[in-house]
Amino acid sequence: MRDTSGKVVITGMGAVSPFGAGVEALWNGLAAGTGCMHTVPELEALPMVKTKVAATVPEMDFSYIPRQARRSMSRMAFYAYAAAQEALRQAGYTTPPDGLGFFMGSTLNSISVWLKITAQCQANHLELIKTSDFLQIMNHSPLATVAQALKINGPSVGAAGACATGLMNLGLGYMAVKSGWLKQALCGGTEEYHPMFSACFDVMQATSYNFNDAPSQACRPFDKDRTGLVASEGCGLLFLEREEDARARGAVILGEIIGFASNTDTENIAYPSAATLQACMQAALDDAHLQPRQVDVLNAHATGTLIGDIAESRAAYQVFGPHIRTNSLKGALGHSMGASGALETIACVQMLQKQFLLPTQNLHEPDERCGALDYITSGTAGKADIILKNSFAIGGNNCSLLLRRVP
Repeated sequence: MRDTSGKVVITGMGAVSPFGAGVEALWNGLAAGTGCMHTVPELEALPMVKTKVAATVPEMDFSYIPRQARRSMSRMAFYAYAAAQEALRQAGYTTPPDGLGFFMGSTLNSISVWLKITAQCQANHLELIKTSDFLQIMNHSPLATVAQALKINGPSVGAAGACATGLMNLGLGYMAVKSGWLKQALCGGTEEYHPMFSACFDVMQATSYNFNDAPSQACRPFDKDRTGLVASEGCGLLFLEREEDARARGAVILGEIIGFASNTDTENIAYPSAATLQACMQAALDDAHLQPRQVDVLNAHATGTLIGDIAESRAAYQVFGPHIRTNSLKGALGHSMGASGALETIACVQMLQKQFLLPTQNLHEPDERCGALDYITSGTAGKADIILKNSFAIGGNNCSLLLRRVP
């Protein structure tokens, strides 16, 4: 019988985001509050698409990745390779430890490669399609190619749950380590932007369009002037292990995961139910044996969509009441889809470490339909020991994760 009594801690974190490479760049960008959105020429050339704004990773040189591995990698795999290396280094490893579990997914695989292959097929040029092209569009392509390149030889799990992907894989890794099935796990999500993301969400009337001329103000979680999300990209990965193992090898403990829950909304595949979101948050509290009053901050999924922000805020009010301090990081970072839960969890760990609460960028006047939560609208020093992090996805996949500060 496996021992499930041990604590699961975070000893390494790695990030690639529109603010650049590294966890420090992510934190500095979020703390500065300047945003990273910009207009996208491909969207400006599509008059039928209302949104013209996205947040993309700046140009980076990935030539340091061995060429043999690089040939089979999509852009999102490049992001994952860089984030994995950073997380491993911070955890104290130059190479992955034997048996390391790898939990990482994405919303979609590489759209740009898919379109290239489709064009070659339609032009009857199948001879131009390479094996490396196919390897870049497998559902688990980033997971497989990064595991091969870095020699991660433990179980690999590529759960995909749209916008909840990053937090879902983090929760699965947490449960695998806590149960004793694995000693250590590298967990998170990755995503690469393509204008098709924005166009598809635009069709669903879920994108921001009223601040195209002021990109840094385009994503406005909970704000009365919000119209939708701003698509983004990047990768976030966290290294998990049992506390006793981390202390035994002298690792620096960054934070602790103390609870996780996931459920499925079966009422509507596109629009969330406040009751189901409430049940997910409550289940995470139950898993951690916590009362709502013990949570200091709610880091909301809040993408800036009309219906989603209302449902989440009403659900949070039912769980916590009006006094829960609440923020969303997507006003500054955009919505990095499958990577969002992991990137935002990294920021939550840093909020706990630094005792500094990041603001909800562009939240000037809360929508009265979003309830009376205690929204954080400016960065502020503040005591926080426990954060609840939400990720809710189209398709009804919901996840809530509880983090605790380790002094």
